[in-house]
Amino acid sequence: MTVPMNDLLTIGDLETRTGVPSSTLRAWERRLGFPTPVRSVGGQRRYRESDAVLVERVQAERARGLSLAAAVAAVRRSESVGSDSLYATLRARHPELDVLPVSFNVMRALTSAIEDECLAHASSPVVFGGFQDVQSFEVAADRWRELARTARTAVAFSAFPETLGEAEPARVALPRHSPMLNEWTLICDDPQLSVVLVAWELPRRRTDHGPRRFEALLVMDPQIVREAALFCSGIARQAGLPDLDHVTAEVAVGSAEDPRRTASLLRRFATYADD
Repeated sequence: MTVPMNDLLTIGDLETRTGVPSSTLRAWERRLGFPTPVRSVGGQRRYRESDAVLVERVQAERARGLSLAAAVAAVRRSESVGSDSLYATLRARHPELDVLPVSFNVMRALTSAIEDECLAHASSPVVFGGFQDVQSFEVAADRWRELARTARTAVAFSAFPETLGEAEPARVALPRHSPMLNEWTLICDDPQLSVVLVAWELPRRRTDHGPRRFEALLVMDPQIVREAALFCSGIARQAGLPDLDHVTAEVAVGSAEDPRRTASLLRRFATYADD
């Protein structure tokens, strides 16, 4: 959507909002191409509200001791984190996958079944979870600490205030524009249990007071699960976490689709769905 020129900030407005002098903003632009202005018909610089936020974040990074170039690079990197959709990526790569229209309650039952199956049968899994908001993560935090305790690695994605690589599970902060914040994701990648559940939430009208609805993919093919795990590993790497690709590659050794695990997961789901 194009923002009308009258609604944009002048460089003076940006200076007032951020406390960074106009001369400094121009110097940053010449040196690093940051911030990037929109030019009016007369050639004047204009800025979006989001530019003010980015400038403030650069200032915060510099206050932590980063150089200007490093601060700008860190902010740019964080803006690119989660810019792709896992659901859309798997749909594009595997159009043969069945899409399941499901309710919130079904998603919750599937998630609980996968988490419990992962705890019960996975040996040392790689686990990724995508939460639509921080509150959703906090509700599941105890369960995820338990998963992290036995996992080879466990990473949660949400609109966290910052990325915390040392936390259990590790937390990756997604920017507000990330399509992953409209998705519900759970991946367990392990030789004993390979499963990915990813769904995007259908838009709701203001007058729609019915249950939340999702379109979901539920896959137990180890190769596709590994693709999903590598996708999440790449997002974590963009956020500054260590490269997890080699961890996922180690899990791949000996992995094969196991009908017994599929049957066990479906039995557990059926039990939870009836609660």
